[in-house]
Amino acid sequence: MDGNIAALISAAGFAVFSVSLRWGHVEDSLPTVLLGGILSMIAAFGLAPMLGQTVAASVHDIAISMALGAVVLTGGMALYTYGSKALPTAELTLMSSIENILAPLWVWLLLGETASVATLIGGAMVLAAVMGNAAAGARRQALA
Repeated sequence: MDGNIAALISAAGFAVFSVSLRWGHVEDSLPTVLLGGILSMIAAFGLAPMLGQTVAASVHDIAISMALGAVVLTGGMALYTYGSKALPTAELTLMSSIENILAPLWVWLLLGETASVATLIGGAMVLAAVMGNAAAGARRQALA
């Protein structure tokens, strides 16, 4: 149940982030990304002790986390923020769900784990939604 609650909170946070990128048509929305990172740090430092965890980590783990944050997360969020200027929020979040489709593929390729049938069906549904949205957008542009 804790995982389900965390997933729900994460999804809600991502929804708020996505909507805030488009809110008011602000030219430079990168401060929103910075604010999200700061709030995540505050949440981690506040929640860890309540869950009996510590935020202390080894130098190796800190280096990996910094590399992940500096390259993967920062790059992804910068591209997502840049894309938010061209796409409506609903399309933006739908497009970002492609990451969920690719996750089982990377785990299979890198770790040899196999996805369940339910995971593959769910991925196919998300992929169909993204492709349907893209086709509808292309059709709208062709008619315009």
